[in-house]
Amino acid sequence: MKKATGRSITIRDVARAASVSVGTVSRSLNAPDSVRPATLSKVRSAIEALGFRPDSRAQIMRRRHTMTVGFVVDDIGNPLHAATFKAVSAVMRERGFSPYLVNTSGGADNEAAAIDMLQHGRADGVIMTINSEQDPGTLKRLAELRIPSVLLDRAIPLDIDAVLTDHAIGMRQATDYLIGLGHRRIALITGGRDIRPGRERVRGFVEAFQKHGLDVPADLIRAQSLSADYGFREASTLLQREKPTAIIAAGNRILVGVLRVIQQNRVSIPGDVSLIACDQTDLALLYPGPITLIDRDIEEIGRTAAHLLLERLASSEERPAQRISLPTRLILGGSCAPVTA
Repeated sequence: MKKATGRSITIRDVARAASVSVGTVSRSLNAPDSVRPATLSKVRSAIEALGFRPDSRAQIMRRRHTMTVGFVVDDIGNPLHAATFKAVSAVMRERGFSPYLVNTSGGADNEAAAIDMLQHGRADGVIMTINSEQDPGTLKRLAELRIPSVLLDRAIPLDIDAVLTDHAIGMRQATDYLIGLGHRRIALITGGRDIRPGRERVRGFVEAFQKHGLDVPADLIRAQSLSADYGFREASTLLQREKPTAIIAAGNRILVGVLRVIQQNRVSIPGDVSLIACDQTDLALLYPGPITLIDRDIEEIGRTAAHLLLERLASSEERPAQRISLPTRLILGGSCAPVTA
């Protein structure tokens, strides 16, 4: 293979010499992990033989200055994700960045594909939530991530910035409040223990009972999913068989399912069952409302995540990951009442 003479070597020369497309050469330069090893070897051999030197300025523009940031969520139908995205977008647009929304529908394969797509030249950085903190494929992609990133409400053993919510505080307050009203048969419906919100909410629930020296109603803890379908199924079972005097619907999508059961069975709130929900969604404020809530500042979560990402984008220095935890608090509504004999 001979070096071209009399002119600058271009990426097209490399592609021709390696018998690959220009796009493959570009990915070999900017995202080598996305190229098959044998193909990557051919491209690198052609680069060396031709003496090709990539334009560093063009590479920087391609790799670090798209002025786009990815926002990856598992369910865009979740009003919390929409509110967070709105807050992130406001901060980013002030700094000249355009947010790029990706909905994964909670699929691990979709999450991995979204991460690959964004880091291979589509975005300068990414703010994301993941469906599970234990999926090997997702964790592998995150470990290999080359662009600045911020996780939303997830705790994983990787050096990645995160904005967390202190779910345990609000859950302790909610459970303590119900115990003070005389409730002992309190049911908790929440996300699985494979994500931080599920673990922390269960922890706060258990700690409240322990503080009062009471037995924890472990048979009333349902911690597997944040979906509306899960909330519906578990609330149906609880009301038909377990007869709790109070339910904590610890997730705004869970609340949708719980309220469907309440409507269908004509359950009186708080006459038949006391109810506590999470987050100030329109539904929680309007029906049968306002519901007593474990609340947090969703907009502040979005703004904090955006500023963390901007700090990373503005600095070339390596530093440990930052993990910022924002509080929750109990807001009293009209959905709880003392236990009647």
